[in-house]
Amino acid sequence: MRWLIVLPFARPGLMGVDFGDELRELGHEVRLFPYRRDNALYKNAPTKAAYQRVILRRLERTCGDWRPDVVLVIKGGPITPELVRRVKKRRDALFVNFFPDNPLWMIPFECLEAYDVFFTKERYALRALQSVGLRNLHYLPMYCVPALHHPVTLTAEEATRYRADVSLVGSRYAYRERLVRELAAYPLRVWGGGWTRGADPALRRLVAGGAVFDRAKLCVYSGSTLALNPHHPMNDIVGVNTRAFELAAAGACQVADFKEDLTTLFKPGEEVLTYRDVGELKRLLDHYLQRPDEARAIGANARRRALAEHTLRHRVEEMLAVIQDRFGK
Repeated sequence: MRWLIVLPFARPGLMGVDFGDELRELGHEVRLFPYRRDNALYKNAPTKAAYQRVILRRLERTCGDWRPDVVLVIKGGPITPELVRRVKKRRDALFVNFFPDNPLWMIPFECLEAYDVFFTKERYALRALQSVGLRNLHYLPMYCVPALHHPVTLTAEEATRYRADVSLVGSRYAYRERLVRELAAYPLRVWGGGWTRGADPALRRLVAGGAVFDRAKLCVYSGSTLALNPHHPMNDIVGVNTRAFELAAAGACQVADFKEDLTTLFKPGEEVLTYRDVGELKRLLDHYLQRPDEARAIGANARRRALAEHTLRHRVEEMLAVIQDRFGK
């Protein structure tokens, strides 16, 4: 089949580009259509609406010229239901969306209805939307990409820079800052955007660096005895974020706040450690910092599970099966 992947940015390693890579390996023809791009026109409020109209016209022309069988939209806030309906009226194309955030507050409701299939990783949102009659929904969790997410052996220089007893990788938000402050007495190192702007000296002392990508991120994961994964409280209600799968594929011992879906994806106590409050989190840290071999075993179990069930190939194959089952394509 011909797939047009509509995605924010067409840079290697980003979501959407990886879907294209997997689909090509499975024999499909793929083109990418980035709708954001790095320019001031999209980012500035006075010009954003006009720029989006231009992008939508280009997208409509691309669909007309190339005639894709499936248009896969990643997130796709600027993609209007009117555009979807116009293209579908003229072309025999399916529009599907893979939405990695919480659709209840990150995309207008009318946009959801326009898609033939809307894939969401958030079961809470799925149940809420089904309760008002939407039938185009399908649960599809996040994933790892084994070529990008895997253990690494740190050099001596990397060990000095990235090793940690307890690590946290993620941007600074108020809720995360509050959690980090609770853990100030622990051997915690934090990487992510915005942390150096914190006013609390005790918090700034824990900041090891800014945002990390590619090998640097893998060095943090592989160099940590325990890796924290506090989910965003508004974005991940019962669902699981991307970091959960990245950490597992890297063989890290993940310590995550409890999410309903997490227990269906990884076995608590054997493949992931979960907590419901700060007291339980501290008890886990106290226990496993004294038993690093147990932590490493949990990380190894998580990696085996991730590779067996939670790679992007697994998700793409499920997406293809849903499209075949519902539409015969």
